[in-house]
Parts: sequence; structure tokens; C-alpha cells
Amino acid sequence: MVADTFQHIRLQPAGDVLLVEVLSQDIQGPDRAKEFINELTEAVCRDGDVPILLDLGRVRYLSSMAYSALFKMVKCAREKGRPIRFCNIHEDVRAGAEAVGLSHVVTVHSCEAEARAAFAQ
Repeated sequence: MVADTFQHIRLQPAGDVLLVEVLSQDIQGPDRAKEFINELTEAVCRDGDVPILLDLGRVRYLSSMAYSALFKMVKCAREKGRPIRFCNIHEDVRAGAEAVGLSHVVTVHSCEAEARAAFAQ
């Protein structure tokens, strides 16, 4: 894999899953949100059709545009036929995610191991 130049995420191929780890603690403001959207979209376009696991464990705040980026990522993954799940969402971020209905479009797991087990089923 070519070295990544992402600011907000890190991609880690891990067996039969592409782990996308969000590195930024907060995504707010239109410029950062646009960068975030672009990075997530690029991640979905990589590594063929392996499932994607988005790890939000470091994130403590997402703006409405950043939540929109998550919806766009899920939509793009589905259009490409890639299974996608999220894990490790901090309680503050989870509250926002539930308020915008994110759990209606993607399965959210409490930890990486639980998400990986669900992919395996």
C-alpha cells in the first residue's frame, strides 16, 4: 500500500477487514469536515471489496458536517457493495450519532473484537 497522507484517519489492512481509525479528537469547521469527507471517501475506494471497520475511539466531538461525512461513507460503501460497521464510539459522540439517526444506517459495536466477530458471521 502507498504511504497515506491523511490528516484525520489511518488505514490498517487487518486480515479480511480494512480498519479505518479516526485519529482526530474533533472534527469541526467546514474545512476540516471537507478534508474528513474526502479522506473517508478515499478509504472506501481502496482495497477492493473487503469489509470496512471505522474505529472512532479517539473522537470526542463531531460537528454536524462530520456526522454527514459518516453518512456519506456508509452510502459510498454500500454503493460499492462493501460491508461497513463502526466501533468504539465515545458516549458523547454516540449521543450525537443517535440524535442524527446514524444507528439506523450502520451497525455500531462497542469494541473492535465485537465488530470483527459480527463480520465473521
